[in-house]
Amino acid sequence: MKETTTTKFFRKKTCSKMRKGKMSLLGLFLIFLGSVAQPTFAFQQDDGSITVSGTVTDSNGMPLPSVNVQELNTTNGVLTDFDGNYSIKVRNANAILVFSYVGLKTAEIPVNGESNIDVQMANDAQSLDEVVLVGYGRQKKISVVGATSTIKAEELELLIANLGTMLAGRIAGVTGVQRDGLPGFDGADLWIRGISTFGNSGPLILVDGVERSLDNINPRDIASFSILKDASATAVYGVRGANGVILIETKRGKEGKPSVTLDYYEGLTYFTQVPKIVDGVQYMNLANEALTTRGEVPKYSQEYIDLTESGVNPILYPNVDWLDELFKDYGRNRQALLNVNGGAQDAQYYVSLGYYDETGLFVTDGLEDYDSGTRFKRYNFTSNLTIDITKTTKINVGIQGYLSEGTYPGATGGDANNVDVNGIFGAALEVPPVEYPVLYPGGFVPGKSANGGLRNPYADVALRGYRTLTKNQLNTNLNIGQELSFLTEGLSLNGLFAFDTYSAQNLIRSKRQSTYFVDQDFPITEDGQYVLNETYTSGSEFLGYSNNNGGNRRFYLQMSLNYDRAFGKHAVSGLLLANRTDYVNAFAGNFTDAIPFRNQGLAGRATYAYDDRYFFEVNA
Repeated sequence: MKETTTTKFFRKKTCSKMRKGKMSLLGLFLIFLGSVAQPTFAFQQDDGSITVSGTVTDSNGMPLPSVNVQELNTTNGVLTDFDGNYSIKVRNANAILVFSYVGLKTAEIPVNGESNIDVQMANDAQSLDEVVLVGYGRQKKISVVGATSTIKAEELELLIANLGTMLAGRIAGVTGVQRDGLPGFDGADLWIRGISTFGNSGPLILVDGVERSLDNINPRDIASFSILKDASATAVYGVRGANGVILIETKRGKEGKPSVTLDYYEGLTYFTQVPKIVDGVQYMNLANEALTTRGEVPKYSQEYIDLTESGVNPILYPNVDWLDELFKDYGRNRQALLNVNGGAQDAQYYVSLGYYDETGLFVTDGLEDYDSGTRFKRYNFTSNLTIDITKTTKINVGIQGYLSEGTYPGATGGDANNVDVNGIFGAALEVPPVEYPVLYPGGFVPGKSANGGLRNPYADVALRGYRTLTKNQLNTNLNIGQELSFLTEGLSLNGLFAFDTYSAQNLIRSKRQSTYFVDQDFPITEDGQYVLNETYTSGSEFLGYSNNNGGNRRFYLQMSLNYDRAFGKHAVSGLLLANRTDYVNAFAGNFTDAIPFRNQGLAGRATYAYDDRYFFEVNA
């Protein structure tokens, strides 16, 4: 990952000119004295750290400014100055210094107690030719003048359901907030360089050139991942790129024999942090203190507190940790991936199948005949086919999609696009630990309020039915490229058509049981049975039925004229592009929402580079 700027290239050229000239006799004499001097060693500080300095030069011996000098496996680093000099304080004499610079091979040099380390960095031809995704195209990494960061596809291959949850901290300038850990809804909100606009301030996300979500992408299918941050990098997207742009390109086939890869992963999930809640005895003492310090009578007698602390009868004197009753310590997730790629000279293919399965942390105990446990399953499919119709005509056909199914407790809220468990969490934090037990003998649901308030959170999870949310997404791409070298070398015409469709179905089978509370005057009969008074009448103990649907369709059309050519040390490129998007809410609730949303635009870019040192770029 690297945020690319061009300052270093301009300085490098200037520095090279300033270093030309003849060396004086005094300079030769000083160099001779330096060559016969004894090697110096760093003075060790009291804390064990030492200071190392030196000069960094290129393969021609010219000083390099703005070289990154960093102590290995730490955040301790400096940049070389205008003359290539650096000075850095490292932890100890055994530290390793890493020297990195765009276009040059990274060098790792052990300190070995020396105070002066001069480094000559070698050219990296492969790095100079490396290309990255930019707005509506690709450029050499060394020639990108906008603020752009990339991340290697291998670093994204983690056991996660949503790709956005792992970007924060891996890419400079990206902030991510994960607001929910519910399986299937644990995606993160992303911001690039903070919040820049009102309303939706998330970045524009383009997958294979089309606006799409990254939450349900199989990370193994990603070939390249770039983030455009500043105005110069996102200008070709107009106002849609005001909050930054994320560019994702999926893998394509490679010429050769079929290559088959099969991966399987198994993992555990658990809470990163759980609120610490006082037990029943502490709660009653604090409640009494809050009342007595304000001149009111205490709510709980000392006898009641003592009986609760003794645990003599948890039905009459409950002491419930509701969070512990609602949640398991661990859940699990697993992932299986299969992909095949290969092909001949004129046709290459890439096919991928993925399966993801995650169980939640809600406790259900199997008290009902149905399964109200939390579980999310997803099946991914990706197919990319590249065909050379002629020597100058190429077609890319891509089909990606997924099918997911999530099951959740029936008491959760939400619609076809979301599931809301805040009501369950709210009940767990609202009900005091000494209000009533989890369940009364015989499976009767405790409840104290006649209007259904202070609901039993355990009953909400385990006894109030279930919800099934099914989603499916299909994305299609047809990309045609035609070289126009018969007109002029480097000229090409490209067309892209995409059709995406999404649908979701939310099926709810829920119920609400009657609730009871133990009689305060005669709680137990002579034969040891608890006397329960009905506090809320359900009216029906059977599962009800309701459902709601959601979905949308998107059409995208793009045409572009591209030019890319080199003349000796000169490199020129240009882009003219027109696009159009049509988005339709397929399940709109009124006529206004049913009106298609349409966006169309024109974009252009021109670049010039001289000797991979000086760069000029205009975007519109």
